[in-house]
Amino acid sequence: MLGEDGSRLKDRAQGLVGVAVPYRRQGLGARLADELERFATDNQVKWLEIDVRESNLAGAEPFLRARGFVELERYRTSVQQPARVDLSDLDRRRSQLRGDGIETTAFATIDSPQAREELYRATMPIWRDMPHEPHVDWEDPPIETFLKSVFEGPSVLLDSYFVALDGDHIVGLSYLIRRPDGDAEVGDTGVLRSHRRRGIARTLKMMVTRHAAEHGIKRVHTDNRADNTGMLAINRELGFVPGEQIIIFEKTLRSEA
Repeated sequence: MLGEDGSRLKDRAQGLVGVAVPYRRQGLGARLADELERFATDNQVKWLEIDVRESNLAGAEPFLRARGFVELERYRTSVQQPARVDLSDLDRRRSQLRGDGIETTAFATIDSPQAREELYRATMPIWRDMPHEPHVDWEDPPIETFLKSVFEGPSVLLDSYFVALDGDHIVGLSYLIRRPDGDAEVGDTGVLRSHRRRGIARTLKMMVTRHAAEHGIKRVHTDNRADNTGMLAINRELGFVPGEQIIIFEKTLRSEA
């Protein structure tokens, strides 16, 4: 499976099975699921994922478990109203980081071919370091594909892209993605392992929040793995209100030879 950012899942695909309410309990879901699994198997997929909203779990879980799916992981959704968040401490935090040699700025202020290459070099290990199951793997996108998804795609709000710099090296990032309803959602927020526990992620996310408030974005959505306690704590401090969970189910379609 190829993601919007150009990364390709290894031996894995994400599926969707849905039936409109008036047509349920007629076997349509089972037939669609059979076709989905058949297609995945024919294309050498080893693991098939299905996402289920918590509000649909009571009906979907028995169906999936009967077909051999097991729970893989959970994500917690949350929503923030940026205009209501107290950001009075932001300038002090940025100044403190600056004193430690870390500059926080909009990517637009440093944009150049070299800076874009640096963004790619920083993003790849940040992705790898985000919580995920050990057997979930992917191929990093080529730099050209990654940069095209960021700078030429329709979703990333480029003026909301903030980075942390240690000298000329990007060590942290946070940005927003456009939603069709006028809201926004957090794309990625991450810091290289070498620079964690210094308040960089919180500061960058505060900068993103201020940008959203100043540009009239009424709501910012995000989801984080339910066991990512560090980021969930930052979210709570920045006014994100927890919503329903998204449960990822997985089925192993073939075993190792």
